[in-house]
Amino acid sequence: MRFRRLAVATTLLLLGAVLPADRAHGQGKKTEQEIPPPRAAFDPKEIDALKKSLAELREKTEADLVASKMAAADALARAEAAEKAAAGGTKGLDEKVSALEAGAKSAAGTAAGEAATVGRQRGDTAWFLTSAAFVMFMVPGLALFYGGMVRRKNVLATMMQSMAALAVVGVYWVAIGYALAFGPSVFTLSALGVEKGGLVGWSWDLVFLKGVEVTTYLPQYDVPVYAHVMFQGMFAILTPALISGAVAERIRFWPFCIFMILWVTFVYCPLAHMVWAFDWFDPEVLSPNRGKAAIGFLGKMGALDFAGGTVVHIAAGVAGLACCLVLGRRAGYPKMVAHPNGMVLTLLGAGLLWFGWFGFNGGSATNATSLAASAFAATQAAAAAAGLGWMVVEWLHKGKPTALGLASGVVAGLVAVTPASGFVYVGGAVCIGLAAAVVCYLAVAAKNALGYDDSLDAFGIHGVGGFVGAVLTGVFCSALVQSASADGFFAHKAHRARLEALKKDDGKLIKDAEAKESEAAAGLATKEKELKPEELTTAVADAEKKLADAKPEGKGAAEAALKEAQAKLTAATDELKPLADLVTDRKDTLKALVTERDTLQALVDKQDDTANDGKDKKGATSQAFIQLKAALFSVVFAFVVSLALCALTQAVTLGNFRTDAEGEAQGLDRTEHGEVGFDFSAATESVAVVSAEPRAASVPKGNGRFEVQLLGAEGAELMKVWTQLCQPTEEPADADFLAVYPHVTTVRGTTFRCRGGNPEEVAKRLGFLFTRHLGKDVRASKV
Repeated sequence: MRFRRLAVATTLLLLGAVLPADRAHGQGKKTEQEIPPPRAAFDPKEIDALKKSLAELREKTEADLVASKMAAADALARAEAAEKAAAGGTKGLDEKVSALEAGAKSAAGTAAGEAATVGRQRGDTAWFLTSAAFVMFMVPGLALFYGGMVRRKNVLATMMQSMAALAVVGVYWVAIGYALAFGPSVFTLSALGVEKGGLVGWSWDLVFLKGVEVTTYLPQYDVPVYAHVMFQGMFAILTPALISGAVAERIRFWPFCIFMILWVTFVYCPLAHMVWAFDWFDPEVLSPNRGKAAIGFLGKMGALDFAGGTVVHIAAGVAGLACCLVLGRRAGYPKMVAHPNGMVLTLLGAGLLWFGWFGFNGGSATNATSLAASAFAATQAAAAAAGLGWMVVEWLHKGKPTALGLASGVVAGLVAVTPASGFVYVGGAVCIGLAAAVVCYLAVAAKNALGYDDSLDAFGIHGVGGFVGAVLTGVFCSALVQSASADGFFAHKAHRARLEALKKDDGKLIKDAEAKESEAAAGLATKEKELKPEELTTAVADAEKKLADAKPEGKGAAEAALKEAQAKLTAATDELKPLADLVTDRKDTLKALVTERDTLQALVDKQDDTANDGKDKKGATSQAFIQLKAALFSVVFAFVVSLALCALTQAVTLGNFRTDAEGEAQGLDRTEHGEVGFDFSAATESVAVVSAEPRAASVPKGNGRFEVQLLGAEGAELMKVWTQLCQPTEEPADADFLAVYPHVTTVRGTTFRCRGGNPEEVAKRLGFLFTRHLGKDVRASKV
């Protein structure tokens, strides 16, 4: 087309060049005046430019022609290739299609795998963060639990000792604590069969998490490192708060804050490293292998501690005992009875602790799987069993179950099941809870006889309960609960007995299951031959086709035939379904037996260490002994270091770790914080520090009240003696005073207003009391 246009343009150009001359000749000859001066038809420069343009146009046209020829040749080659492919078969095409399908499946599988990973990460992280919040909620629960058990003048100070840990230890943990607990080991110990077991860790990257990105996940787990830091930080906050219960009502606030930091540094973080640290942050370990090996001393020993029996409860309870011994007893203990100010608070606190403990133990699974559910169930079972057990024991011992006993039993069960929760079945958790209730009850009852003043039974419940739970973990644990567990005494025997039963008589149980599965399959096949469901299905399809093709007059017959075919197929299907279900059941039973046999065989081979000819063979009591060694190590370590830290704190604070006698008598709420926990006065702005002397009250009202009048002494004399008798003392309390004190409500002059008791007996005792202390005859009579 372009060549044709070029030819036409050239012709027109030539015609234009010659046309003026022809026209001049055709007009006839003119005179000289009429003939114009001669001139050229075109400027030579314009002609040269036009020639150049024509040459360029010719070259471009030729290039376009060449490109068109090449495109045509390529199209022809493609057509010939398609013709050959059609003539020679579709093998190559099929191979390409198969390759494309395989690639699509691979891409879909990769996408599905990535989606599953993201789903696991989100689910595990959500449960982990929720569990961390649960554990944080245990701190105010502990504050209420302890606050209700002390006297009213110390309730606020006792709660502050727990709540302050959220601030003090909360900052310390993200700054230094996590690095000490979970960094690569910097000090190791080779003892008790352990080679180079880590005692404490350190990593500069973990200081304020400056070397950890928020998107970094804990190796081998689907939770971010930040979530792990927060969860473990709640444990570190709660543990030193537990210690305050042992020395409640006699310690000052600011020295206790110093002690908390020292204790977390030198006791908690090393124990956490020894039990829970893995090679997550070790730069010498290749990244794909990080998080697979325990590096702590007790972890390498094989000790099982799912959520803190050794790290939290044994450590805190034993530390509380050490502080009791260093700081001494409260004034008047044990002769003076310190009545709890509010059991309502204690019961509420116990309920909050129970609630939070589900995150404490369930969150320690570090995932939202069946393991978390197992730990959750074990926690509930042990707490309920221990609460019931304590009530029964107290009922038998004292004749009445108390609210304090129920709360104490529940907490004892929660403490004891903590190390075992992820390693035992529910039955084992119940046994651990019952054992903890009995043993902790005896420990609490024996403290007065032993002479140490464990104010709120921190050692009796947490120390003793944690020890009981740690040891019994080795008795009731089962390797079938999770891969990181081991077989305790009962599971070791039960699993071997079950394996022997499966292998007995050359595997008769499995062979019988195989025979039953074959019999069911044969019965199904016979019935299928009889009923011929394939033919019935084909008949239904044919009837449907005939109905679709039938003419209007034949529709009725075709519909009837289709219904008949469908009815036959339905009847055959209903008859075959029970047989098919039986075959499925027999297959599942056989598969379960084979899987159980293989699992138990692998477990027994590992216990017998068949790969190394039994050099490290594990018996039925092996894990229990490992647990005992780990628990004793924790007791000794925590007691010795805590004893030293308590003495150091007392020395550094110039003896101010323990409050003075005046502060103890007035109450820590006023002396330490200038506040009171419950203000029942008319004041609304502030509370002034007032004298602790007894004061008169309004006339009591109600039944059971009476007055005793004393004669032979002045009111001032009586008040002086009565005030002295009310003060705490190391000497044994006067028997007459102890007899009348619970009944006296108000003293005004020489009149004692009383409530309850026998009026004549109270009057007689008051007369004897003041006659002896004043050295003169004092008579008392009911008025």
